[in-house]
Amino acid sequence: MMKCNECGHTEPAGALFCSECGAYLIDAHQADAAQIPFTDALSPPSQPSLWGQDLRPSVEAHQITFLIPSSGRRVKVDLTRPVRIGRADPANNSYPELDLTKDSGAEFGVSRLHASIKLSHQGVVISDLNSTNGTYLNNYRLPPDLPYPLHSGDEVRFGYLLVHIFLE
Repeated sequence: MMKCNECGHTEPAGALFCSECGAYLIDAHQADAAQIPFTDALSPPSQPSLWGQDLRPSVEAHQITFLIPSSGRRVKVDLTRPVRIGRADPANNSYPELDLTKDSGAEFGVSRLHASIKLSHQGVVISDLNSTNGTYLNNYRLPPDLPYPLHSGDEVRFGYLLVHIFLE
């Protein structure tokens, strides 16, 4: 069980927000650890190397395939432009290249503009766009606005929505 620092309400372990006052339950020290709360029993995920640390592309990728196990949907996108991931927002005329609305994105905590993937001179990189529920690369929570290398077969979670990445 976790206790809310704002109102003192008790929440089950792994909760991100207090159901009473809505406060964020993960304190700054835990957020710096960049680990999913319920994986404490497992060995901590290794931090992927940061973009710019002498990376070499694992594949000359021109396309990316997203496999969403919860819906069984496959989406293929060209990497000629950055790929924005999130949910459609017709009110603001915002339509990301990978729209996870059909995959229950809102229920799984996907932000409207959640993350981006782009082809750089050092390979394919992913960046969290300061999303509410985070972007996880192979169970490692990515800090916002820092590019991390992607490899074919990686698992990425946008909030709580699992997506498998395949580079072609």
